[in-house]
Amino acid sequence: MTLGLAGIPVFDRRESGLLDHALGAIDRAERVMQTVIDGMGLAGRVLPALLPLADRVADRRLIAMKDPLRAEILAIREALGRPGPVAFNLSYEFGCTARVFDRGSAPMLFRTLDWPFDGLGGLVEIVKLRGPAGDWVTATWPGIVGCLHGAAPGRFAIALNQAPERQSGFGRAGDWVASKRRFLRATGMPPPHLLRLVFETAPDFEAACAMLSETPVAAPVIYTIAGMRPGEARTIERTENAAAIATHPAAANHFEAVIDGRWRPRGFDSLGRRSAVLAVDEPPALDALAAPILNPLTRLALTASGDGSLSVAGYDGDMRLTEVTSATV
Repeated sequence: MTLGLAGIPVFDRRESGLLDHALGAIDRAERVMQTVIDGMGLAGRVLPALLPLADRVADRRLIAMKDPLRAEILAIREALGRPGPVAFNLSYEFGCTARVFDRGSAPMLFRTLDWPFDGLGGLVEIVKLRGPAGDWVTATWPGIVGCLHGAAPGRFAIALNQAPERQSGFGRAGDWVASKRRFLRATGMPPPHLLRLVFETAPDFEAACAMLSETPVAAPVIYTIAGMRPGEARTIERTENAAAIATHPAAANHFEAVIDGRWRPRGFDSLGRRSAVLAVDEPPALDALAAPILNPLTRLALTASGDGSLSVAGYDGDMRLTEVTSATV
């Protein structure tokens, strides 16, 4: 154990679920939400005044999307007694790096998650869960009902990456406005909510790939999945209603296979991060990451496999905040 670093707390919520976990940790959920607001700089000073409107707009989108997690999100907002949880659970603004290492045995998924909010890496928690298809485990934050990554024993491990930014031809500001307009018209599922549904209901690798490829989503996204057998490794690049398979099961925040439209990479050196993770033969050690995979926005790193194992380390840029912590379901 590294001197001065705490382990990541591990919770077993297989009999109760993510909503019960959030309701039992409402003080920690409040801290996570405040950390996000504080991490937004000047925008964070005016955001609290806008949160009631943002929640109303987000709730209308949940209704239009027929989102199965809406009731859970509203229950968290009621327990917190303040606006914000609805809008935050529809936020989709992070970058990441992922790769499946197909080693001739059970493939291993490696991923980092990059997010521009200082301190979040020290608040991450590991939660064991159960759905109709079986057990699974994820690394998350209280109050978030979707899923960004995880492992399901005997089935698969999956990570979600933010897709590149679709270019409108009117500059970055125009691209941002256009993306929000598309989202406000979308009827597909938010990508993190779809991933949770996959962990809860998909019985195997092929079923998971089909759900991730065919289910309409509210915004472009990249999913990387590792199965149980050699060769079960895939990166699925998604637009709202179409899918493409990348040549190698690795992803950052740009498309390699999607050719529909014009796209701008997101995050810190997306092309460099993907090249770096493809250049190594084994998953990088979670306590010894190097640039550009490790970058100023890194908030956590993890490995996961279809045997149900998950190892996680919390980061704040290039500074590790937690001990590497492992859990298995």
